[in-house]
Amino acid sequence: MCRYICPVGLQTGSELNNARAKALLISYAVRGQKFDESFAEAMYQCCLCGACSQDCATGFEPPVFIREARTEAVVNDVVPPNVQNVITSVLDNDNIFGVKAEETSNRLKSLLPDAKEKAEVLIYVGHSALCRAPEIAKAFIALCGKAGIDFTILHDEGQSGAELGDLIGYVEETVDKAKMVVEKINATGAKKVVPLDPNCTRVMRQEYPAWECDLKPEVQTATAFMAELIREGKLRPGKIETGLTTFHDPCKLSRDLDEVNEAREILSAMGIHITEMLLNRKWTKCCGTEILKAHSPNITELTAGGRWDDARRLGIRTMVTACPGCYDVLGEHTPEGMEVKDIFMMLAEACRC
Repeated sequence: MCRYICPVGLQTGSELNNARAKALLISYAVRGQKFDESFAEAMYQCCLCGACSQDCATGFEPPVFIREARTEAVVNDVVPPNVQNVITSVLDNDNIFGVKAEETSNRLKSLLPDAKEKAEVLIYVGHSALCRAPEIAKAFIALCGKAGIDFTILHDEGQSGAELGDLIGYVEETVDKAKMVVEKINATGAKKVVPLDPNCTRVMRQEYPAWECDLKPEVQTATAFMAELIREGKLRPGKIETGLTTFHDPCKLSRDLDEVNEAREILSAMGIHITEMLLNRKWTKCCGTEILKAHSPNITELTAGGRWDDARRLGIRTMVTACPGCYDVLGEHTPEGMEVKDIFMMLAEACRC
């Protein structure tokens, strides 16, 4: 039944893009059929959003075997060239965008004047915000300043393992990259790390223990962190007008991290009443990911369009998200007369930061 909830399969109309078809392909490979580039290409045409395993009657978790199939593609040297370019970018520069490591380091340094050398809170910006939506990082930092929160930032964040893990699986190279990040974070002495990207939060919380990455600080989502500051009275947002508004739940935040209320709490504090789309909270529909966009932009255009269609049916004008990747993907394919807004940028506006 998962064919009816797969964001890629729904938009392409291709049976090959559904989880069941991918499982069949893998079963053919297990029974001796050659795992070739066509198999590999099918495995990469997936968001790894987990919608297919949310309520699977048979208990399968396709994201698990799809990641492992991607590892198999690397081992067999059959990774499609468009995907290999993205993998190479991560291995060489720690990001999927082809931005040189020196440039990402310079972008982080531009945020450092507002950061302390040592602090209890470490903001892990992540490459989606750093390379594609720096305005989100600036808004988040401004909110911390408004609330009187001392924070620090890594001079060189490295690769959390989230992107590389999705591209080649949870192999030695992925774990080694993650351990380098953990070493840098632990060296700061921070008590709490707040990643702006839910995908980084997920991997730090759920995968690092399995990889024996001994991350010392507590890991908190950016939305939970800001909701807490509002509850404590450290941030007092004013009311802002947005017209008919909905919230797009990032799949990693809602499905994997089981967080669906904090973003809505923040929006409510700004006086925003949201109209829920049919697929919301744990049943959210992925709009596409930065990784999929990096190697298959045509598919991401379709998945983003599908999410905008969900909003359009309700007469929505504004879609709010709490993920730099979602903000970028939805923003690149915003229909005329509609807009996407980031929750932290809106909160900064409401708090007059």
